[in-house]
Amino acid sequence: MTGTDDNRVRYPEMRGKIALVTGGSSGIGLATVAAFAREGATVILASRDADRAEAALKEIGLAGQVSWIACDVADGGDVERLCATIAERHGRLDYAFNNGGSGGRWAPVADTAEADWRRTIDGYLTSAFLCMHHQIPLMLAGGGGVIVNNASVDGLRGYPFPGGAAYSAAKHGVLGLTKSAALEHAASGLRITAVCPGWVDTPPVARYFRDDPVKAAAILQQTPRGRIAAAEEIANGVLWLCSSAASFVIGSPLVMDGGYMA
Repeated sequence: MTGTDDNRVRYPEMRGKIALVTGGSSGIGLATVAAFAREGATVILASRDADRAEAALKEIGLAGQVSWIACDVADGGDVERLCATIAERHGRLDYAFNNGGSGGRWAPVADTAEADWRRTIDGYLTSAFLCMHHQIPLMLAGGGGVIVNNASVDGLRGYPFPGGAAYSAAKHGVLGLTKSAALEHAASGLRITAVCPGWVDTPPVARYFRDDPVKAAAILQQTPRGRIAAAEEIANGVLWLCSSAASFVIGSPLVMDGGYMA
């Protein structure tokens, strides 16, 4: 599924800046890594799997401009090491897209095991807290920056099908965390905000659509645009939020859903 004919946007102020994208090996994360790199930024791709990261770097094909650092964003020690490594190598951090996340088995609330609930909350919400906890001091030391958290339209409403309650709860939490942290730093030169995508053509969503064509049809019927988003379209929104064009966007999320929530 495609977006615009040319998904690239140009923000000259990003040239030479340092950008971090967690969960950057595929989907929205990979599209955002590529978008930052096209703008001339030096990009750190953080993810858990070395093989997938190596494949992603080959796909982008911008040797020297994009590097990989291993990190499980639900592990506080890993996130601390990630930010310490960025500080050591680059001396600052200008942009961070907290996109990485994972969870436990999906099930209705009454059937969800406590361990799966905790894995989902840790994977999508605690991870955002850990990233900001270590990114904020690094950005403030450099005079400011922009943090964009990947929330979801499911952080704005209940999950539309049985089984997504823990995920929806985590994404609601991401938005509350984002808004509160944004207010804490609104006058400091550090901007914090979020993007709320609807359904996006990523590998997991593509598999989901193949496995359940009835739900896929229902989702498309509920999306006025008539299709789901391309990952590059969400990346465009992330870059806009990071750019000087969005200098007055603080805390409020950017909803990108093809009219799904309208």
